[in-house]
Amino acid sequence: MESQFLLEIYNKQARMIYFYLKKNGCSHEDAEDIVQESYMKYIAYSSGVSSDKALSYTFTIAMNEFKKKLRKKGKEQVISINDHRFWNNFASDQDTESSVLNIEMNQEISSTLEEMKEVYSQLLVLKYELELSYNEISLLLGMKKETVRTYLFRARKDFQEKWRNLHG
Repeated sequence: MESQFLLEIYNKQARMIYFYLKKNGCSHEDAEDIVQESYMKYIAYSSGVSSDKALSYTFTIAMNEFKKKLRKKGKEQVISINDHRFWNNFASDQDTESSVLNIEMNQEISSTLEEMKEVYSQLLVLKYELELSYNEISLLLGMKKETVRTYLFRARKDFQEKWRNLHG
């Protein structure tokens, strides 16, 4: 394993995996640990993985480690749509009513995403929350670009249908 290649993969992709974990409700410390553990496992077992699949392999390890941590803690996965905390609301120009409505909207979006297939909610978060391109998502998940497009189309339709049922 070429150490320069591994360092390049880590520098480019570790932050992306870290932020995805954070968006899924993982704590800062756990997200850092999971990213490090994922790359350690990749190093240990990389001989059977081609270099073009390195990112998707590492991402899969990270997701499995995250789910394992959740099971150990007895928690469910919670998708975090809004990172603004209590004190940020005081600093904003929005009035209290707008802040409360925004929080409620984010909770409804999160609950709608939780009702969807895992791959669909993953794709929506990657595309619209982390603002990744189709190419970046395809590399991260190890899918073809056209498959990502198709699944995102289906995910948007599914989200719209579930949203209409919630507000119908």
